[in-house]
Amino acid sequence: MESILHIGNIAGVPQVLSKAQRKMGLKSDILSFDSNLFEYNIDFYYPTKLPFPLRSVEKIFKFRSISNKYDVFHFHYSSILPFGVDIPIWKIQKKKVIIHHHGSDIRNKEELRMYKKFADKIIVSTPDLLKWSPDAIWVPNPISIEDFSYVGNENKDKSEEINIVHAPSNRAKKGTEHVIKAIERLKSEGYKINFMLIEHMPYNKAIEFYKKADIVIDQLLIGWYGMFAMECMAFGKPVCSYISDNLESYMPFNPIINTSPGNIVENLRILIEDRSLRKEAGDKGRKYIIEMHDANKIAKQLINFYR
Repeated sequence: MESILHIGNIAGVPQVLSKAQRKMGLKSDILSFDSNLFEYNIDFYYPTKLPFPLRSVEKIFKFRSISNKYDVFHFHYSSILPFGVDIPIWKIQKKKVIIHHHGSDIRNKEELRMYKKFADKIIVSTPDLLKWSPDAIWVPNPISIEDFSYVGNENKDKSEEINIVHAPSNRAKKGTEHVIKAIERLKSEGYKINFMLIEHMPYNKAIEFYKKADIVIDQLLIGWYGMFAMECMAFGKPVCSYISDNLESYMPFNPIINTSPGNIVENLRILIEDRSLRKEAGDKGRKYIIEMHDANKIAKQLINFYR
C-alpha cells in the first residue's frame, strides 16, 4: 500500500491527515522545514536559516535523504524549490505528487502552471481558492473528532459574565480591529464581557481557552471559516464568522452566525441575551463538523487521489 510523506506544516492539517491515515494502516509521516510555534508533532523537522539560494540547496539534500522511503509526496503550501521546478524530478522518479493549497500560496501563476502540468492532483483547503485554480478539487480541512469531545455552553444569562474568544493569526485579515471596537461598545452598554484575545500562544494552551468560550469570533472579512472556527464548532461553541454569499452554497447547511463589520455588534448582542440560541448554534456547529470535516472520511477520500 502507499507510503505518504506530508511536506509542510499548515495549521495542523498534515498532522490530522497523517494520524487518520495511520489508523487506516498506511505509513504516513510529516516533514517540516519551518519553525513551529504551535508545537504540532512532526516526524522530520529540519529548520533552515540559510539565505536563498543556499536554503533551497539544503532543503533538497535533506529531503532526498528520506524521500526514497515514500511513494506519495503530499505538498502543503508549496513544493521544495521555488516555482515548483522540483516537481518534474519527483515525477521522473515515479512518485505521486499532490499539491495542497491553503491560502496565498495559490497566487503564484508560475508555480500554478508547473503544478498543473506535472502534479497528479491539485487540491484546495477552502472553496474560495478555486477562483485561483478552477481545475483544483476542494477537500475540506480535516479535524480529528475524537480529540474534540463535546463541551457545549454554560447556561449563562445576560446578567453573568460572557466569555468571548477571538484567536486571529493575522489581525488585519481577520478583522480584529472591528472585533475590539464591538466589544468596547457592548461593554459601554453595560454587558459583562470577558474578552479573550488569543495570540502567540502554544496550541495546547490556546485550546483550553476555546473550551471556556461562550461565544467565538473567527473572522469578519475573508468569506470562509478557518481551523479555529472548526475546532470551536467541534466543541459545540457558537461561532461568528463572515461567509460570503457565493461560498455558502458549498455548505450543506450553515451553522455559523454570519457576521461582518456591519452587524457584529447586533449579532453579539443577540447571542449574549439569548442563551438558547447559543446552545442551538453550538449544537448545529458540531453536527456540521462531523458531517463535513471528519478526518477519517477525508483520509479515505485522499487515498483515491494517491492511487
